[in-house]
Amino acid sequence: MAKQLLSGKLTSKGQLTIPVELRTLLSIKEGDRLAFVLDENERIIEVQPKIRKSIRGVMGALKSTSSIDVDDAIDQARTERAKEVAVGLKGLENE
Repeated sequence: MAKQLLSGKLTSKGQLTIPVELRTLLSIKEGDRLAFVLDENERIIEVQPKIRKSIRGVMGALKSTSSIDVDDAIDQARTERAKEVAVGLKGLENE
């Protein structure tokens, strides 16, 4: 199989436009991340789509002594983070 040269454009902000043929071939879409594999001479030898893991995808990976619903765990984490942010903002107001 002959290799076809595909090129993209790098912007001043470091963003790279990937040709549609390559996006289709790799099944990548907006928001996906890519991993660039380098050889010992720091040349790119491979580009791989990087699979994002969601919390739903990793729940249950570790053994738990109690059962918890994924949606409840997400809600609990959001509530705890909101409390942390509120405490931080209150600290800023008191300075």
